[in-house]
Amino acid sequence: MRLTVRARLTLLYATLFALSGAAVATLIITLTFAPSSQSQPPPKAVELRKNVTPPPAKLTATIAELDRSDGLLQAKEAARRELRERLIRNSALTIGVMTLASAGLGWLMAGRVLRPVHLVSGAARRLSQRNLDQRIPVSGPHDELRELAETFNGMLDRLETAFEAQRRFAANASHELRAPMTTSRTLVEVAAATPGASPDLAALAGQLSTVLDRQDRIVTGLLALARSEHGTGTLCPVRLDRLAREALDRRAAELAERSIGVRAELSPSSVPADPTLLELLVDNLVRNAVRHNHLGGTVWIRTDGPTIVVENTGEQVDAERLRELVEPFRRGRQDRVYGSGGAGLGLAIVDAVTRAHGGTFTLTPRPGGGVRAELTLG
Repeated sequence: MRLTVRARLTLLYATLFALSGAAVATLIITLTFAPSSQSQPPPKAVELRKNVTPPPAKLTATIAELDRSDGLLQAKEAARRELRERLIRNSALTIGVMTLASAGLGWLMAGRVLRPVHLVSGAARRLSQRNLDQRIPVSGPHDELRELAETFNGMLDRLETAFEAQRRFAANASHELRAPMTTSRTLVEVAAATPGASPDLAALAGQLSTVLDRQDRIVTGLLALARSEHGTGTLCPVRLDRLAREALDRRAAELAERSIGVRAELSPSSVPADPTLLELLVDNLVRNAVRHNHLGGTVWIRTDGPTIVVENTGEQVDAERLRELVEPFRRGRQDRVYGSGGAGLGLAIVDAVTRAHGGTFTLTPRPGGGVRAELTLG
């Protein structure tokens, strides 16, 4: 188990305190019970003793006998040993208690010191394209941690500017493309409707109309993608099952033409959402399930509360390829082979709208071929 920085700092504080306390206690005990240099008489005392008249022999012998008494020496040694052991026990107990106290204080100090780091990591976890306006409150002394918070806020400023410029470019470019596309469509229709137009001209006009239709879908998809990445509008209760039924009705002709069966389990459910974006989301899910299907295939669709699940038969798709399909302008092999006219924005729009509503969107391959798409709105 890897310890956190706070735990490691606390352990470091407690260890340093315990080692320093043990060193001080050892020094005190050593100095207290070391052999005293006063046990041998100083030279001047020896010289003075020689010049002093010695006491009577009997008294001297008695004192010497008392000093050399085994009982007295053992008592002195036992008292010193007991005092030393008591001092060691008390020192160990004191150091242990103070070490625990220093660990508690170290834990509090480490938490206070690391608080800006937790703010930075929390802000990073909450970060997304829709909440880049969040900033870390900067206060306290001008130290390294404040510099870290200010640097992180500066990075968020640059990211917010870059994403906003990207969204504006996508929206502006899509709007600017509308005018020439409308003009081109008008010219093609006028040319095709001209009396006496040759068959080649009519065929060319039809091909150009197909190209313009695809370009119009791309522009519409870019506008929807830019709007969904910018966030949701006003949320209101939306019937998810009703949107699914309407999306199936809009594909009724294509379903009949390709003999695709539908198995629907649409439980009445209402979710708070942006009505326009949610309609676009459901429509893209159903359109992809129908378009990326084979003749005589099946589409399964189910709604349950804030969850909608759409499955379809089709070609085998590996999980790695599915992860790529939620990126803009990524298309499946069927689009390229059969020319189904997909712009490669459908699933990217679904993913963006789901994230804008705080939901989750997953794609998984079906064992027999095809894809299972499941999303749950937050």
